[in-house]
Amino acid sequence: METDAAAEPITAAGETRPAARSAWRPPLLRAFDQGERHASWLELFFDLCFVAAVAALADDLHHDPTLGGLLRFGGLFVPVWWAWMAYTWHATAFDTDDIAYRIAFLGAMLGVVALAAGVPGVHEGDPTVFVVSYGALQLLLAGLYLRASRYQTVARGFALRYGLGDALGGAVWLASLLVPAPARLVVWGLAMLVLLVTPVVAVRSMAEQGYDTGHIAERYGLFTLIVLGESVVAVSAGTSATGWNPAAVLAAAGGFGIAACVWWVYFGSVTSAALRRDRLAAAFVWGYGHLFVFAGVAAAAVGVELAIERGAAGAVLGAAERLMLGAGTVSFLLAIAAIQAVTVRRWDGVVTARLGAAVASAAICAVGAELAPPLLVVLVLAALLVFAALESRRAGPEQPARPD
Repeated sequence: METDAAAEPITAAGETRPAARSAWRPPLLRAFDQGERHASWLELFFDLCFVAAVAALADDLHHDPTLGGLLRFGGLFVPVWWAWMAYTWHATAFDTDDIAYRIAFLGAMLGVVALAAGVPGVHEGDPTVFVVSYGALQLLLAGLYLRASRYQTVARGFALRYGLGDALGGAVWLASLLVPAPARLVVWGLAMLVLLVTPVVAVRSMAEQGYDTGHIAERYGLFTLIVLGESVVAVSAGTSATGWNPAAVLAAAGGFGIAACVWWVYFGSVTSAALRRDRLAAAFVWGYGHLFVFAGVAAAAVGVELAIERGAAGAVLGAAERLMLGAGTVSFLLAIAAIQAVTVRRWDGVVTARLGAAVASAAICAVGAELAPPLLVVLVLAALLVFAALESRRAGPEQPARPD
């Protein structure tokens, strides 16, 4: 990845390397105190490919707004999220911007595009493209870690464990194609278990902090913006298709308000304070907990789009459609409540407010079977606004500032 041109990068072993870009450079662990680092152009390009993957999952859920469709959305969101997260953490630790690294990441982007294209196939009973793409992504990442292990001193065991875990997970994904459809889901679950456990095993072997926590917080914030983009797309697409029907416009305004509340609360409170080596349990809650932030926001966006469409048609939302809006909102609120708890290391008023908003949102969607969709969206928005107001009043020393 790109580094500041004015500074000479320092490796974890204390060695310096030229700031000028070269055709080939060994991947060395980035020193924790190397200095401020922002997302590189390659990382941003990488994120752009995941826009297609998240959009494909949202589109699949929109066209199958049933409980089965919601379960499939959640099940497929996990590997998509994990692919983004795994490459993001690797890029943060091994800050190399040589030709081999760029080619590997560009190959990974192609894999993500293929993964997005394979989402409809899973729904139609032919997951070959999705599985092959995902297996290839994990094997490529394994290759990056194994390459890094050749040049490591302080983090060789870490890189080897990560590489072997990713290779095993990718192999199990590919092997799932040999298993009949009902049992294939079990194999996918086993593959994801291997991949999810790998960082827990690997990080314990690393003697030094290899991650820039401020950079990690920035990267997660950027992915939050990707899923918030789905909310904006849902509002725009749903409204334009209804000819500015008043009910649709009201639902769209409420949906945008929900997205604004999510942005306001997330970027006003989520910090990297829990991402410390001496607080590994808290760090994993922070990192893994974001799955429910991302998936929740994306699912709620689909719920808003359906509310716009049903509102324009004078219909009500079905149980599964209300579940998308309610479960998505609740997922986000519970996740940021857990992240807050591990960040400040106690149960505070902010955690209570977030849990209260989750209960209120769930109750609104549970009892709103006969409510007009625009009213349902506005009531969920009202619950979030009350929660955001309470949180703003409680903001103080227990709310650390987010790093620039």
